[in-house]
Amino acid sequence: MPGWHEKTRGRVADGKLTVAGIVQEQHPDRAALFMQWQEMTWPVLADPFNDLGVTAVPITLLIDQHGIIRFRNPKEKDLQEFLSSSYRTEAPKGAVTLLPRSIKPLEELLSREPENARAHFRLGVAYRRRFDSDRRDPDDFARAMVHWQKALELNPNQYIWRRRIQQYGPRLDKPYSFYDWVATAREEVSRRGEKPVALKAEPSGAEFAVPAKKAGGKSVLPDHPDPGNQLVRDQLGLVASKVVVIPSTNPKAKAVRVHLSFIPAKGTTWTNDAGNISFHPAPGSTVEIRDLKLPDLPAELSSAETRVIEFELHPGDGKSLPKRIEGAAFYYVCTASDPTCRFLRQDLVIEIGK
Repeated sequence: MPGWHEKTRGRVADGKLTVAGIVQEQHPDRAALFMQWQEMTWPVLADPFNDLGVTAVPITLLIDQHGIIRFRNPKEKDLQEFLSSSYRTEAPKGAVTLLPRSIKPLEELLSREPENARAHFRLGVAYRRRFDSDRRDPDDFARAMVHWQKALELNPNQYIWRRRIQQYGPRLDKPYSFYDWVATAREEVSRRGEKPVALKAEPSGAEFAVPAKKAGGKSVLPDHPDPGNQLVRDQLGLVASKVVVIPSTNPKAKAVRVHLSFIPAKGTTWTNDAGNISFHPAPGSTVEIRDLKLPDLPAELSSAETRVIEFELHPGDGKSLPKRIEGAAFYYVCTASDPTCRFLRQDLVIEIGK
């Protein structure tokens, strides 16, 4: 909002006005890195739960000394009125009552009010926040998507909620890459002799994906490692898998983005020097895989981190996707109880739904 900053600079300098930014961001630390990179000095607050109830950005708010919003998207005359007014402490009629922010109270609220769109959105935020923390439940990402999609279904005009889904969804939904600036920001901040703001959750995959019209077509997969269906299955559950499918927010679109997470069991490690994890649709499948993102291999010979494969599924015939895709993941692992490392197969079914 450079125009407003220029108009209010003098009033800020003489103490008549305080300027702050508010970001509708699931990851506020990323906004902090952006501010550091651009050398923006005003304070920035985070509203990941959409407490303001805004449906689109940017907006400008004039807030009095009691924390009450008096003007939205004001004109110059509104600013003059705001600065010359003395407001009472009580909130005007129609003030928003905030909903809970934690998982259990929101679940309880939705058990009573299953069509509460704001509660669905907020519960999705809470689940994703836990997923990005050291208290992660591997199912939290899928739970977040279920509630974000329900929220948008109940209120399809909510741009903020739509953007939260698009952050992780297909490229065709993206007006631009969400976080392609992060590497440049870190490099330039470091060059200035500063330490870049640390990020709790690194952006990846879909968050870097460019719009479909700027991207290439079908990804080239390596040769299928087991076309004869003979490799040993991971029957001991040495690696658990989670599948999250994110459809386009445009109901007429034909693509979905798939997030496959693989979590080694206790005592199981990846054999990094043998090769990376991979995914292949069943031989003969007509679907197209695009924008395939494989995890980076650590420098260590073995490791036990969660690995994520991302890609988009597009119909090979140009008409529609099937309701389910069969395929398999392939990986090299070792266990603490068995020094022999193995190349294993894990069959997967990707449920696409409608």
